[in-house]
Amino acid sequence: MARHGHCVIFSIIFLATVPLFAQQSQDERVKQLEQKVDELLRQTTAIRQEIDQLKAGQPAAAPQPQPAAEEDLTKIGVVSPAPVTSGNTPAKPAGEQPQSALTDVQTINNVSNPGAAKALNPDISAIGNFIGKMGKANPFEFGPGDAMRSPMRLDEAEVAFQAYVDPYAKANFFLSATPEGLSVEEGYIQFVTLPYDLTARAGKFKAMFGKANTWHTHVRPWVDQPLVIHNFFTDEQLADDGVEVSKVFPTSLAFVEGTAEVFSGNNTVFHRQKQSDLFYNGHLKVFKDISENSNIELGTSYARGTLPDSSLKPGAASQFGGIDVTYRWKPLIRSTYTSVIARFEGMVNDRADRTHDLKGFYASFDYQFAPRWFTGVRLDRADRANSLDDSAVANPLSRFTDRGVSATLTFWPSEFSQLRGQLRHISYGEAKAVNELLLQLQFSIGAHGAHAF
Repeated sequence: MARHGHCVIFSIIFLATVPLFAQQSQDERVKQLEQKVDELLRQTTAIRQEIDQLKAGQPAAAPQPQPAAEEDLTKIGVVSPAPVTSGNTPAKPAGEQPQSALTDVQTINNVSNPGAAKALNPDISAIGNFIGKMGKANPFEFGPGDAMRSPMRLDEAEVAFQAYVDPYAKANFFLSATPEGLSVEEGYIQFVTLPYDLTARAGKFKAMFGKANTWHTHVRPWVDQPLVIHNFFTDEQLADDGVEVSKVFPTSLAFVEGTAEVFSGNNTVFHRQKQSDLFYNGHLKVFKDISENSNIELGTSYARGTLPDSSLKPGAASQFGGIDVTYRWKPLIRSTYTSVIARFEGMVNDRADRTHDLKGFYASFDYQFAPRWFTGVRLDRADRANSLDDSAVANPLSRFTDRGVSATLTFWPSEFSQLRGQLRHISYGEAKAVNELLLQLQFSIGAHGAHAF
């Protein structure tokens, strides 16, 4: 009976101690897991410090174990930039041991060069000039019976290629495609970093004579050319193959620029009879700010070349002199709403085969009265030499004087398109008056560089 009681007591003690031993075993395992987590955190901290030291270019410091309770896992470390000695390579402190292949990582920062991407990819643009004409027949400008006139046509498509050749020069090519064919309107290289603040051009380009002669079709504030440009230089303008040198003269009073040009002497105005019959041109420009809203530009030009051979005086010379004045008013506060440009340009042509000079001028006034809306008026007067037929040979005074007045209205839907209407009245020297309405639509695509101001 006593043995039976001892067995019962032993069984009760055994059942009570089993959970105690199990609890002790579980606590031991939790403690071991906590120790492993603490060790992993210390290793992570040491690795992070080594990475930061490698990024900063400094030798890795001996890992300092930190208690897990003091580690802030939300803290973000800031890496100080490495000292730079030359280029993009950080300086290495003395005594640094070579890094292993696995940690030898170097960051290379490539310096961006905007011009490098365009070295083989020039700016390319195309500008279309669509013109419609209505009114009386105009044999003086479009040939007998308006043979050269069409009620509407794509009058010109200008294709431009522009890019820097190297840090010292820029190339410009302007191709003009018309119903008559394709031609090089301008094609030249421009040197912009010559000594003594000089710039130069070589190739084919428009002579720096006045203002209107230098403009491309899409730059003109009118549909047509002024009569003085049409009668003296034709619609092809005064352009030739040659070289140019220009210089800006420093002065505290105004911006002064001088230009000297020498051309081959073969164009629509001059014709070289021998190798020394070159065409020379010079231009002097003075630009002055009157106020913060207005400025004025004054210019004078002189050109000399050889006339085509004639029965009057073979190899006769022809000289041109001109002055141009441009006044601009554009208030800074309302520059997008209103502006004014007034222009005057006068020319004189002294021809050896004429006893009297040929003269001409135009005066214009253009006013911006609203955003994208412009209106203007232009007055023209220009002498025109009669063709060298029998009557002209007998009378070298034979010439005609043409007079005209025009009014324009221009709308710019955007900087890439333009709509313009021009109503003009011209009284030709042969006592014939012509009234016409010219309509123009211009549109452009691509990157087209700005023209000279």
